[in-house]
Amino acid sequence: GVVEVGAHWIHGPSRGNPVFQLAAEYGLLGEKELSEENQLVETGGHVGLPSVSYASSGARVSLQLVAEMATLFYGLIDQTREFLHAAETPVPSVGEYLKKEIGQHVTSWTEDEETRKLKLAVLNSFFNLECCVSGTHSMDLVALAPFGEYTVLPGLDCTFSKGYQGLTNCMMASLPEDTVVFEKPVKTIHWNGSFQEAAFPGETFPVSVECEDGDQFPVHHVIVTVPLGLSTFSVGSLLGLSLSSWRLCRMKKYFCVSPKCSEE
Repeated sequence: GVVEVGAHWIHGPSRGNPVFQLAAEYGLLGEKELSEENQLVETGGHVGLPSVSYASSGARVSLQLVAEMATLFYGLIDQTREFLHAAETPVPSVGEYLKKEIGQHVTSWTEDEETRKLKLAVLNSFFNLECCVSGTHSMDLVALAPFGEYTVLPGLDCTFSKGYQGLTNCMMASLPEDTVVFEKPVKTIHWNGSFQEAAFPGETFPVSVECEDGDQFPVHHVIVTVPLGLSTFSVGSLLGLSLSSWRLCRMKKYFCVSPKCSEE
């Protein structure tokens, strides 16, 4: 059967990466991952080529053809980063820019129709892969102007043998007991109040987190992370807001509500 252990990649594993440093400190990485050679590799954020590729027909695709299309695609990806400080962009999205530029290259291809289709299929695979890297359903949804803001650290991407939970387990073990509380579903969050906590006499807290079992946690700050799939109404209810006021908060960015990150 298939076992899914969750996120397990460290991207840009080098000295400037705090996740890599923690993993090294806790002894979670092997000798190869910790080597100076691996840490100095500059990938430019591009995924390495597969050692072998197949078409949907089952026929093996020439590695030379795949490498040629990779050079074209990632060359264009690098070009998109040049619009970071531009006053205006030729098109709104990364996807539109890539398709426009690729369309111009296609007109200069002199191969037979079958080879041209194969090249386009390979390029489509790179599009899909870039969607995974950028966390989007389509590169048409990724704005061209700020695309160059993403910075890639040096280092050859590596993995945890037991997934990220091995790292979080080590981090948890270093914290005082009862610092992290599990199985406490939150009912609602009360904002802009003046709440008391017996353990801190005389101190008042502006926020109180109320759990479904009745327990309350008066705090100074709350960071809310919710899956993007939750409806606006359910999130607004959790935050103790009406539907209209929650929409207003979203527009004015009063709260930072983000999905749980799968990787670092």
